[in-house]
Amino acid sequence: MVKVGSTSIILEPGEFGGYVKKDKDKIIKVTKVVTEYNDFTHLNDIKKIKNYKKYYSIPDEPINLLFPTDDFYSHIKNLVKDLEINIFGKYLIYFTMDKAGDKEVYDTIIDMTNNDLSIWDSYKTIINFSKFILEGLSFLHRKQISHLDIKAENIMVNIKKKTYKIIDFGFSSKYPFDDFISNIRGTPCYFPKQYKSNITSWFPKIYANDLLYIGNQPMIKVYRNLIYNIDSFCLGRLLYYINYIYTEKKIYSCFSIEKYNRNKLNKIIESLIEPNTFERLSPQKCLNKFFRI
Repeated sequence: MVKVGSTSIILEPGEFGGYVKKDKDKIIKVTKVVTEYNDFTHLNDIKKIKNYKKYYSIPDEPINLLFPTDDFYSHIKNLVKDLEINIFGKYLIYFTMDKAGDKEVYDTIIDMTNNDLSIWDSYKTIINFSKFILEGLSFLHRKQISHLDIKAENIMVNIKKKTYKIIDFGFSSKYPFDDFISNIRGTPCYFPKQYKSNITSWFPKIYANDLLYIGNQPMIKVYRNLIYNIDSFCLGRLLYYINYIYTEKKIYSCFSIEKYNRNKLNKIIESLIEPNTFERLSPQKCLNKFFRI
């Protein structure tokens, strides 16, 4: 079971016993109804329920309504009785959803700093990861969506399958990105803006020109397509992060064995963190250049 923020819990497969059908790659998520919650695409329907704020619901598709007398409701309360959280109101709604992965990429990087290279075991693995995420971003961009917050905490890893899923679309925006332009946001150290917060000596400072002004307005307000390249930059910073830690931790008896892949990875990273957003490769152009896709 995982606590998510102050109003959500995630129940892993097996924790819900016989109350719902066991499904290998499914999890249950329980979340309090919050009107400002970005993921509530059906919030207008929820608002039609009398006293809807007393309910607890799930992003996107509220399916099953439970009452305090139901066995499953009591089961969940028992699971969280030792946690300092309170997500229970008079009613509770829950649903099962596809499991995104076993760990955040951030967790796997922490593992790597502790000399666990079971996930990041070669430059080729990091390259395969970059290809996977580039394809995901390219798909989003074809749908005119920019994620705008690609970072280690927002990508899940399926440890067994070595597959990845982009999560947390709270910062995402759709072309022509009016909401983003009116409220530019991003995560320091990933987003192409030099923040005042300290950046460690091995993580390069950011000199990207994405947020430079043309006259009295940001350049990206004039050239809206450049906003897609923010995803490239954020991914490039993440790859730099993984690459640096891996290089520090990996011990070779013969380094030349990975020389080709290391050089290729460095070129991919350079193309994604290109300071000039006009010259930076989009995810699709990066795929075309380095993977011929």
